[in-house]
Amino acid sequence: MLAERSSAGPVARAVRRIGLETIARQGRLAFVTKVTDLIVRSGLASVARRVGPRRLSWLSGLAPRAEGAPFALAEREDADVCLFAGCVMREAFGETERATVRVLERDGHRVTAPIEQMCCGALHAHAGDGERARELARLNIDAFAGSDLPVVVNAAGCGAHLRAYGDVLHEDGAWAQRGRAFGARVRDATEVARPRPDRVERSLRVVYQDACHLAHGQRIRSQPRALLRAIEGITVIEIADAERCCGSAGIYNLTQPEISQELQRQKVAAILAARPDVVVSANPGCILQIVAGLRTAGSSVPVVHLMRFLDDPAAFG
Repeated sequence: MLAERSSAGPVARAVRRIGLETIARQGRLAFVTKVTDLIVRSGLASVARRVGPRRLSWLSGLAPRAEGAPFALAEREDADVCLFAGCVMREAFGETERATVRVLERDGHRVTAPIEQMCCGALHAHAGDGERARELARLNIDAFAGSDLPVVVNAAGCGAHLRAYGDVLHEDGAWAQRGRAFGARVRDATEVARPRPDRVERSLRVVYQDACHLAHGQRIRSQPRALLRAIEGITVIEIADAERCCGSAGIYNLTQPEISQELQRQKVAAILAARPDVVVSANPGCILQIVAGLRTAGSSVPVVHLMRFLDDPAAFG
């Protein structure tokens, strides 16, 4: 397998293994997220970006600032949709999670978030840890087994991986069919949310960043744009080479930082050429990558998750 042929040294492999296990253990991830948030808010991350070693500078630029309190899972018996809250999304993007629930509820849905759900396992699969990825897939299938309701996801990378659980478990006779059945229930939030005739006080130029796992992995391109165009005062501006990767790509920005930086530079240049007021995306990795790239380019254009923007577009206009 590719992971076995990796040129990474033992220290790098150990760090990767610890990082992946942290993501899969919610308590540990919650602690790390709090520490990271404190570092970002204190300005230490900014110092590291300016004067730290090259790799530390790069990683510091990608460190997330938490969106308020973590998202709390809660189940309800009368639900008609399930929310897959993820791991990093749940801890670092709590306000986006709550915004997703509000958007769905305004459309008349009743949302439940099964409390036994786990990390989807996408990053483990990307890193070549197939056994852990399969274990997490089985745990999630069991966590959502109480119904056949749609499973709504607001992170493109998670959604693409969840849809592929049948492939992830294809060699496991007892689980392959369950994996396919679960994958068939998965819906991106933009497939479930309905366009609403909201409005913004002043006209806004909005760039929608196509996440690769959404555009290529799930073939979802028109739905996010339709949701944005339904808002009065919003002009969706297309950028050059819109479907080129931003360089995040799961853990690609960690394993191949030089190539990732060049892809980031190209994406940011295309965004700035469009002169947007706001950039929106449907994937946390893309958001962190673009925020870091815009900061490096000296731009303060806000970057926000699509569902958070749809929840209150006036807040950005």
